[in-house]
Amino acid sequence: MSTSPATASAPVRDSWVAALEARSRWVPWILFVLGLLALAPSIGSETSLTGSDEYTLSLRTPMEMLERGDWLTPWVNGEPRLRKPPLLYWLTLANYQVFGVGLIAARIWGVLAGAGLAVGACLLERELYRTSGFLAGLLTLSCLGVAAQARMAMLDLPLGLLVSLAILQGIRWVRTQRLSDALLAAVWLGLSFLMKGPVGIFFFAAGAAAAALSFPVGPALRRSGVHWFWALLLLLAIMVPWPLAMQRLWADRFVRIVGEELAARDFGGWHGKSPLSALGGALGLIAPWTPFVVGAVWQYFRTPKAERDPRQRWLILAFLFSVLPFFFMRAFERYMLAVVPVQAVLGARWISQQGPWRPGALRLSAVVLSVVMVAGSGAAIWFRLGLWAPLCVLGITLGMLWESFGPGRPVRVVLLATVLLTLSLGAVYPLLGLNYLPRDMERQFAGRPVFTYELLQPAMLSPRLGRSVQPWKPEFVERDRPVLVFVERSMMTRFEAAIRDSGLTVKEESRFKTFWSRKTWVRFAREDATGADWMEAVRARSLDRLQTEIVLFEVTRPRSS
Repeated sequence: MSTSPATASAPVRDSWVAALEARSRWVPWILFVLGLLALAPSIGSETSLTGSDEYTLSLRTPMEMLERGDWLTPWVNGEPRLRKPPLLYWLTLANYQVFGVGLIAARIWGVLAGAGLAVGACLLERELYRTSGFLAGLLTLSCLGVAAQARMAMLDLPLGLLVSLAILQGIRWVRTQRLSDALLAAVWLGLSFLMKGPVGIFFFAAGAAAAALSFPVGPALRRSGVHWFWALLLLLAIMVPWPLAMQRLWADRFVRIVGEELAARDFGGWHGKSPLSALGGALGLIAPWTPFVVGAVWQYFRTPKAERDPRQRWLILAFLFSVLPFFFMRAFERYMLAVVPVQAVLGARWISQQGPWRPGALRLSAVVLSVVMVAGSGAAIWFRLGLWAPLCVLGITLGMLWESFGPGRPVRVVLLATVLLTLSLGAVYPLLGLNYLPRDMERQFAGRPVFTYELLQPAMLSPRLGRSVQPWKPEFVERDRPVLVFVERSMMTRFEAAIRDSGLTVKEESRFKTFWSRKTWVRFAREDATGADWMEAVRARSLDRLQTEIVLFEVTRPRSS
């Protein structure tokens, strides 16, 4: 029997996926549990993913709040940390008090936010298309942006979750026109403000503007617009108290810091590459499933206007309106994690339908991910970092490629990709030894105060000691009370000059080598490593020459000074 081209290119359907759709009420719970299993591995490891914003701010700020007994004002380095609202710090501080200071206590909120974001994408697809939403949730879990950021104690992924829930409730209100949906949208939006300031409101406004151009919002507003008056009052009740308290407590300092934060974003500044950078960054967050999103947008604009689906129009406009402000400001890609659920729904709907481009897009995504997996696992084996975890990654990579070039069932390919990212980021990456600290190193401190010099290296020193280790200053050294200072090798000259200028004396206690997490988790070699160093490392099958050296000094103030 012959088949038409459209039928031949239709994705193969799994029987167990059909069974899930028949019991769709369980799908969000299944995704949440799957998210916990996929994102939690390695979060308690000192050598897991981290970045400078995590180990200098997110981990240490609640530690200093705990030491001061101050729940209202965030503190870091002995000063009020007023640049960001305190919601994540409050949540982490609560865990520190209940479970003790540690990496799991801080990073579990990122895991919960990542799993929650997958559920948010699932619920958004269910709300718009009345499907199970399973594939949209899976695409969210298995994209690089979520898989990496969920393993760190950062603000952006929890913000994305809260904004997505607010948008979901707003879209639901258009259908139900219930006051409870408007009020829930206000609650989530208010919490997003307490997570990272007004940026969450910008994302919500983008979704609202897209809805006004896509759905019959006017009649709903005329009938039940008063709901949003009460929602606005609730939103203000959540948003306003903390900034007012900071203004009252810190007055001019708070206003100055808010101004500095706005200036740092360079609002209104147009840079030649800003649009491409913003669009590329947003699309990169959903990688390796970026071709699905591009395919969905391409298909929409190829469809005659009379046949275009308003739901798809809303998804595309919400994405574009959300990214548009980043054309005119300085920002990191992770700031746009709130657009991942919208992209996931777009991609899930497109790859699930019939069409000649779907198999190629699925294979392209699988090949791109496979190249990264083979490169990372092959490097781990070559440099003798480990064997079994990289071999498992390589085996599953072959299975994913076979599935994508064979039956081509999207759900199975995405599930295998989820497993691959779990193994590579949760088992293979920690083998690198990033931010390694010698075991039982703290025993040599013998009660002496411990500091770091300028770079806050070693990065994991504060979590290891269970308290916020401060940057060292010469005035911290008192007579007859020596202190210990960790110095990264690139800072050695400046440290020695500071010692001479202060009339202090030093004695080396110990030294060790480690990789230094510079800014992001993908930059780990010492800053002055050259191409020749890398070539020699490959030849010798050892990464040792790419490590930096950290020296521990005892600093003393002589009696005569």
